[in-house]
Amino acid sequence: MKRKVLSVLLASAMVFSMAACGNEPASGSSGSNATPAPQGGNTSAPETQATPAPTESAKSEGELLAEQYNGFVETPMDLKGRVIKIACSVDWKYERKYDENGKETTADKDRAVIDILDQIEKDYNCTIEATKIKSKDVVNKLNDDKLGGAVEYDIVDQGVSDTYTDKIFSQGLVMDLNDPAIKDIIKVDTNPWKPQSDYGVYNGVQYGVNFVTQNSSNDLRNALLFNIDLAEEYKLGDIYEMVKNGTWTWETFEQMCEKIKTESGGTVTPCGYGKENLLFPMVMSSNNAATGRRDENGKMQFTALEDSALQAANWIYKLRQDGYMAPNDGKALAGSIGIEKAKNSAKAEKFFEDGACVFYFDFYGDLQKLTGNSSSPIETKYSFGLLPCPLGPNAVAANDTCHGVTYSVDLQMIVNGTKNPEEVAAVLVAIANRTSKVAQNVYDTETELTLQDEGSVEMFKLMYEDMRSDYSRAYCKIGIGGACNKILSLESTPKEAFEAIQAETQGIYDGTVIKDM
Repeated sequence: MKRKVLSVLLASAMVFSMAACGNEPASGSSGSNATPAPQGGNTSAPETQATPAPTESAKSEGELLAEQYNGFVETPMDLKGRVIKIACSVDWKYERKYDENGKETTADKDRAVIDILDQIEKDYNCTIEATKIKSKDVVNKLNDDKLGGAVEYDIVDQGVSDTYTDKIFSQGLVMDLNDPAIKDIIKVDTNPWKPQSDYGVYNGVQYGVNFVTQNSSNDLRNALLFNIDLAEEYKLGDIYEMVKNGTWTWETFEQMCEKIKTESGGTVTPCGYGKENLLFPMVMSSNNAATGRRDENGKMQFTALEDSALQAANWIYKLRQDGYMAPNDGKALAGSIGIEKAKNSAKAEKFFEDGACVFYFDFYGDLQKLTGNSSSPIETKYSFGLLPCPLGPNAVAANDTCHGVTYSVDLQMIVNGTKNPEEVAAVLVAIANRTSKVAQNVYDTETELTLQDEGSVEMFKLMYEDMRSDYSRAYCKIGIGGACNKILSLESTPKEAFEAIQAETQGIYDGTVIKDM
């Protein structure tokens, strides 16, 4: 597949671009679809040539590794048996699993990444250890270590959606990536997927970087899934063609919702959603809006009260008012799908699986489960497809196109005070370079294993090649999630809900308000 390299944000290639001592990846290999240059020593012109061609310097080991993997130059070094300790607020999947008889049960996707990490340990003469620690405990631990003058962890692998990254950044617990000790090893400014690492920017300073490993389901983040069989039953038309010709709009979607509601006699709800933090960024972006946005200086601004943002939130509010969108509420859904003790999102997902709604605003990884490309596939009698969110009036007026929306799942940060941070940075670069997804392979893999029809293949490509980031939830306890849930429960209008959190949220974005954990 022909790929854009330097201008396109790919959720599945959220990787570091790292160059050693100012050298950029050779032969344009800053993206994973680069054509490797011949490996070897110097080359010269044939003797018969009148003017000798310029000689080419031999490539470094790091450059050769860049060509072999994702195009990011490593800085190979001997760490003399050092243990690199990682504190994770998310699950660390990269350990082999065994059953009670000692037989390895590690999933194939996980085993591939584990094998790579084993090789990195050999190449760098180190051991990589990870411990799961809750986000707020990470903050307390780093602060205690800072006061004690000796840090235990070298790397923090921290979730960024409504967590504690603002505390970690503002309290100086992790390194500025422009620090002289590591800036020539981790060079985020040459990252072809830099927008994903922008989640690690706090008040204009870069602290964190991001990548997604080969076994991650985070190819697209937010997606609109739909039941192909029910769409045909209700004769909704060729939705894929509507996307391509620009008629896949909020108005069209509402017309379909009314048709489903009327013809089903209310037995099928037109649409559902998994989580508000997937629904709102998707709909906001479909109208060229956001609840939070970075300004030209890299500082966050609260933008939920802009006209285009309120228009998007009001559309969601109207879908709920008109009975077109099922509530993500356990009591409301449990009786019809037979789940009593589960998270609301699990109930809503089951609601969709069972054909109780036609459209579902959710995580792309759920489509992988529904179509079998998952370690925990879901058995269902229906076929499911992929769509971008329909376009809002503001996007239609701007001749915008349908696209994908993502946000960073987690950030990798180097702990301030760690011993020889250049060693830590070098290992982190190696992990990113070798374990992260190869952009050109993602499309082929999803086409083969996840996407069940040709239209979904086209939609995946369209969304994958025009991915946009949602930065609104980058810092802890900013209240956006609570405001969105009040809108979905019809407790508050969007204007009321967002006005109630405006001042405090902007204060947190500015770093002047740090809420208690």
